[in-house]
Amino acid sequence: MTLRVAPARPAGAPARFAADEAWGRRAARMLRPFADTRSGPTPAERARISRALTSGDPVADAVLEAISRGDTSTSRLRAALDAAVAGGPVPADEPEEVHAFVLSVTDLPGWLDPDVADRGARACLRAGLTGQDVLGDLALLGGYRPSATTEVLTSTGRLTGERTSRRVAETMAWWHAVATPGGWRPGAPGWEMTVHVRLMHARVNRAMLDKGWDTGAKGLPINQGDMAATNGLFSATFLLGTLVLGIPHSPREARAVMHLWRWIGRVLGVDEDFLHEQPRRALRDMYHFLRTSPPPDANSVVLAGSLLDSYGMTEFPRLAPLRRRVEVARHRATATYLNGPAGMRELGQRPAVPWYPAVIIPANALVHGAALVSPRVRRALERRGDRRIRRQITRYSRGTVQPLV
Repeated sequence: MTLRVAPARPAGAPARFAADEAWGRRAARMLRPFADTRSGPTPAERARISRALTSGDPVADAVLEAISRGDTSTSRLRAALDAAVAGGPVPADEPEEVHAFVLSVTDLPGWLDPDVADRGARACLRAGLTGQDVLGDLALLGGYRPSATTEVLTSTGRLTGERTSRRVAETMAWWHAVATPGGWRPGAPGWEMTVHVRLMHARVNRAMLDKGWDTGAKGLPINQGDMAATNGLFSATFLLGTLVLGIPHSPREARAVMHLWRWIGRVLGVDEDFLHEQPRRALRDMYHFLRTSPPPDANSVVLAGSLLDSYGMTEFPRLAPLRRRVEVARHRATATYLNGPAGMRELGQRPAVPWYPAVIIPANALVHGAALVSPRVRRALERRGDRRIRRQITRYSRGTVQPLV
C-alpha cells in the first residue's frame, strides 16, 4: 500500500488553501483530461495560487480610497471615464488614483485584436440557451462546490430566496452584453457593466474587511485567485461545457473566445498571469484552483438550492405551472450531467437522470456541426442565440435588471 503524502503548504498560505487535499483531487478529476497538465500543481504553482489568495485589486482599491477621502467623487470618476472613452484626456486635477484606474480599463493592449474579440463574441452568442445552461448549471452551480467564495456570496443576500432569479438574470445580462460583437469596447454596454462589476467587487471587499474578515484563514474576500477562477468559468469552462453538450468549436473560434475574455478579465482587474489565449492552458489553472480549493460548506448547499429553486419562478406567458416544472427538471438533469452525481450530492441535491442532455446533445451536434462549414448557418445561429438569450433574461428577471456579477 502506497501512502499519499500531502504536499507542503506554501509559506503564508491562508488556512483555506488546500484545506482538504483528498476532496480537491476528487473534485478536479473530471477536469484533468482536458487540462494542460499531467499531475497536480507543482510547488511553484501552489505558491502562485497561494499568493493570489492574498492579493486583491490595488488599482480599484486606491480609487475607492480617493473617493472616500473626498479627493474625487463617483460622478467625477464617471466623467473621467467618459472623457477617456471619447478620446480626450482625464482632467489634470483628478488624483493619480483616478488616472491609473481609467488607464487600466480604457487602454487597449497591443495584443488585443478587435476582429478576433468580435469573433469570440459571436461564438458565445451561437451557443444560445445551451451556453446559458452551462453558465447556470456548471459555472454558477458548480462554482458553489468549493466553499472559497460562498460566504461572500451569501453575505450579500442577493443569491438566496426569491432574489436569486433576478440575480441569475443580472449575470446573464452582463454576459450577453459582453458577448455582443463590439460590446467589449470601451464605452459599450458590456464594457460599462464590467467596470461597474470591478468597482462593486472592490466595495464588497472593503465592506467585508471592515466587518473583521479573517484574512489569515480565508485570504482576501475577493482575491486574484477567485477572480481568475470566475473569469475562467465564463471562458475556458464555458467552452468545455458547451462542447460536452454537443457544440463543437474550431480551434480558431475557441482561441477567439479566450481572446475576448482575456480582455474582459483585464478590465475586471485580473492579473495578466492568469489570462490565457489557449483553452487548455486556462483549464490547467482551473484544475489547480479546484485542487487547492476548500470543500463545500453549508453556504454551498444554501446557494445551490436557491439557484435550482429559482428556475421554478421563471415567467412564462402560457402554461406557466407546467413549463416551470419542466424548467426545473431540465436544469437538474443538466446539472447532474455536468457536475456528476457526487457533485450534486455535495450540494445537498438529489442527482437526476440526465434526460435533457441526451436530447440536446445530438441536436446541437447536428446544427452546430453544420455551422462549422456554413457561414449562413453560423449567422442564423447567432441571430437565434441572441434572440433566445434576450427572452430568457426577461423571463428570469420579470423586469429591468441591474447587471451585478
